[in-house]
Amino acid sequence: LLGPSGSGKSTLLRMVGGFETPTSGSIRIDGEEVIHLPPEKRPTGMVFQSHALWTHMNVFNNLAFGLKLRRLPARDIRDKVEAVLELVGLGGYGKRLTTQLSGGQQQRVALARSLVLEPKILLLDEPFASLDQHLRERLREEVRDIQQRLKITTLFVTHGQDEALALADRIVVMRDGKTNRPRART
Repeated sequence: LLGPSGSGKSTLLRMVGGFETPTSGSIRIDGEEVIHLPPEKRPTGMVFQSHALWTHMNVFNNLAFGLKLRRLPARDIRDKVEAVLELVGLGGYGKRLTTQLSGGQQQRVALARSLVLEPKILLLDEPFASLDQHLRERLREEVRDIQQRLKITTLFVTHGQDEALALADRIVVMRDGKTNRPRART
């Protein structure tokens, strides 16, 4: 989702994730209406711009939290957390506090926390906005690689055309809460 600040990109993403309620229309995932479902019951994983990590928990517990809510056995939780940490390049970081991580590592933890729940749709709300250009480009490539390896549908919000072109299979341009549809050529 590409567009200027205030165009409705994040609002649309938050509606898909269940954090805001649309005033009309429907939201379907795999053909099933999800508007009535709270965020934790939707088959989505959200990565916020601010990382939204719990600083009083170590990396492992940040990732395990959602799995514990689902009442998975401890061994399954451990296996899933370790696997997703390897996937995002943070194998062995489970005991570290999130405050001991760099910005890029924190962003990887936020991504891993969403992926460990095995969502059908990954929602990314300008996840690299607070990072420097070099790190932003590197993480962008890593996210694209992970997305393709997992074959997971991803909605990525950005106001950067370069970022959209580097990541997207399809680009939706938004302005004033609406999509700008290209006109057919005659």
